[in-house]
Amino acid sequence: MTKGHLKRIATPRSWSLERKTHPWAVRPRSGPHGLRESISLLHVVRDMLDYADTFKEAKKIINEGKVLVDGRIVRDVKRGIGLMDVIDIPLKKESFVVVVNKKGLLVLKSIKASEAKFKLLSLVNKTIVKGGRAQLNFHDGRNMIVETAAAKKFRVHDTVVLNLKDKSIKEQIKYENGATVFVRNGSHKGELAKIKDIQKTRSPMSNVVTLEGDGNEFRTIEDYIFVVGKDKPVLSVV
Repeated sequence: MTKGHLKRIATPRSWSLERKTHPWAVRPRSGPHGLRESISLLHVVRDMLDYADTFKEAKKIINEGKVLVDGRIVRDVKRGIGLMDVIDIPLKKESFVVVVNKKGLLVLKSIKASEAKFKLLSLVNKTIVKGGRAQLNFHDGRNMIVETAAAKKFRVHDTVVLNLKDKSIKEQIKYENGATVFVRNGSHKGELAKIKDIQKTRSPMSNVVTLEGDGNEFRTIEDYIFVVGKDKPVLSVV
């Protein structure tokens, strides 16, 4: 393995890459998403969007600031791109969001310009920081400091709708019965469903959630779900 690369044959199964066309792949830099949950921005531009044919061409597009991630220009070809990240290509007037399909692959879904103005963030935990304030920690590594009283209304696995322009919370979607969720992992990955029941366990094991989708009822652990709406998804493509 060369520095910053890894053999394609050994890349995570979540990557939408052909394994035998080239020997090497660009390894995502450590950052907002783990290796198995992200793919480098270079591969997004070249291999998923087909905006370039070579590494050099894709690198030039990125270095010239023609790609925005979550509303900000990113010039790092190794920037890891993962679940619910918003990709904007202003010159093409195209916007995409990253989701997981039923095969477990990270894929891009085209979204409306209005949907590219916000991002869905799943709350993974809350911590108390210096000064008695609370820190909200989200699935993409983003942190937000809020007053302790305000933090009480947030529950782990809740989703917030983040305004990408001013970084303010536009809406909170609660993790509760009746909420609409996107299954991000497990045998039902890539599916939409509604929460029927949340079974809490008195052990280190994750809570079990009973879901209803497409007329079927199934169970999964809460770490495998991502709340995306109340009666219907906030994003039209999930």
